[in-house]
Amino acid sequence: MTTNQDPRPDPAVDRPGESLLPDELLASSHRMAASRAKGARMLTRSRARRRILPTIVVASMALFGAGLANAFVGSTFVPTTNVTTTSATAATTQQNATNAITLARLSAAIAADQRTLAALASSTARTSAAAVSGGASQISTASSQPGSGLVSTPPPVATAPAPSPAPTTHATTGASSVG
Repeated sequence: MTTNQDPRPDPAVDRPGESLLPDELLASSHRMAASRAKGARMLTRSRARRRILPTIVVASMALFGAGLANAFVGSTFVPTTNVTTTSATAATTQQNATNAITLARLSAAIAADQRTLAALASSTARTSAAAVSGGASQISTASSQPGSGLVSTPPPVATAPAPSPAPTTHATTGASSVG
């Protein structure tokens, strides 16, 4: 019976040559470890090829196709702005003419109002001068004379017709929605 409870033999008892592994066993162990490492690297690469690469290829092809389609459509359909410009120019010309007529009428009304104010001011000055001098007869004679400060009413001003808005046009196609 032994007093050592450890089932391993004592290293001092073993001979040094028996505890070493043979060279072929060490070489095969190294080959197996290298093969495992190579397999792990291959699995990582194949996973990247399966998951990441198709997404990149599809996205780049979609962007390339969209760019080609945009270039084709852009070169095929040239936007025409002549229709929009012509209708807008005609509407602007008509609006400018209407504005000029309204401005002329307003200028005439303002001139008539200025003449009325000037006549009222001169009539008031004559009336106050006559009141200061004390002669009521002068007021009655001044009022009865033609052109003595009485103001004639200005001719009525006709209102301008309401401006009609220009037809709306579509921003992309230039088509108008007249109807």
